[in-house]
Amino acid sequence: MKWEAIGESLPMKDSGGHGAIGVRRWMWDTSGAFGDIGVFFPIAIVLIQKNGFNPTALFLAAGLFYIAAAYYFRITMPVQPLKAMSAIAIIAGLPVEMINAAGIVMGMILLLLSVTGLSVKLGRIFPVSVIRGIQLGLGLMLIKAASHLIQLDLPVSMMAGVILIGCIFFIKELPPLIPLLGLGAALSLSQIRLSSLGPLAWTPVIPEATDLWVGFTTLVLPQIALTLGNAVVATEATGKMLYGKTAERLNLRSIPLSMGIANVISGWMGGVPMCHGSGGMTAHFKLGATSRRSAYIIGATFIGLALLFGGAAFSIISSFPKGVLGVLLFYVGTQHALLVGDILRMKPDILIAITVGLVGLVSNNLTVGFLVGIGIHYGFAGRRKRSKCVDRRRL
Repeated sequence: MKWEAIGESLPMKDSGGHGAIGVRRWMWDTSGAFGDIGVFFPIAIVLIQKNGFNPTALFLAAGLFYIAAAYYFRITMPVQPLKAMSAIAIIAGLPVEMINAAGIVMGMILLLLSVTGLSVKLGRIFPVSVIRGIQLGLGLMLIKAASHLIQLDLPVSMMAGVILIGCIFFIKELPPLIPLLGLGAALSLSQIRLSSLGPLAWTPVIPEATDLWVGFTTLVLPQIALTLGNAVVATEATGKMLYGKTAERLNLRSIPLSMGIANVISGWMGGVPMCHGSGGMTAHFKLGATSRRSAYIIGATFIGLALLFGGAAFSIISSFPKGVLGVLLFYVGTQHALLVGDILRMKPDILIAITVGLVGLVSNNLTVGFLVGIGIHYGFAGRRKRSKCVDRRRL
């Protein structure tokens, strides 16, 4: 399905506004703005609840990152917690200070890769087949996570699924996420507890040497390859596919530079380690984010959660129905997996992409899939090169 910016070429009314068309365009922008909450909210909820993150620091850092990235890149850039790092931190129950330290180290590494140009050199080793495999694997992993959320709240999931299908196939003028957000808000209002308003107090983080080292070895090392593959190379490829020339500022130096600056600042503020991500790019775009306005909307929403609701922010996001999040995540995962479609007729490439995706899904680790795909690709390349050399000698 192709989403277009609505009202771009329509005549202005005497009042200077776009009238009903302008309202529809803002509805699509709002729909696209919340396209990635199916990934962000569940991770944020657990990090706040289990690891003790300050909701004000978490949402303030994320909101500022959304707005700053959109201003520079001129498109809606996704902002997500670093998934491998978050998963390890949650499972191990690591303290906030160590996670913040790891985020600062990750930021410094990304800055170094960008400034030295090493990110470009590393990015060039990723063939198209491996990039599409990473996109396929991430899509399948999102579908797997969605199925778990859907099972937790099956009646609501069925309602949300009917609404989503109706909007996509029958009521195409209505942005799919608008009625889903309405359903989620209606079901969650009774569970919200506004115990405290205003921002929670927090202090800047000054990491200790021990936290920096443990954070690097425990959290950063398992994350680096995944970040390069999905958050840098695949995000650039996905952005160029979806936004075309509008994404001209998206490249293998600007993306790690953006994430590097954000993680150093977020770590100092007490926020979560964050990244851009190809799945989030698809989520925002497919649900209506055809410009940077959607990023401004979600960024302002996060800043509002941080500064106006503070401690109540956790109650607000945790009360949102899991069934709605699950259906949203399933749709995003499907759309992201379908990006592999442009290489379906290229038999060697599609086989490598499917291998990368399935290995990533089964191992629950895209880094493993990436390494397998790189090995197969360059193994085939070396074999073809040797075959050509043998043929030349025979001649």
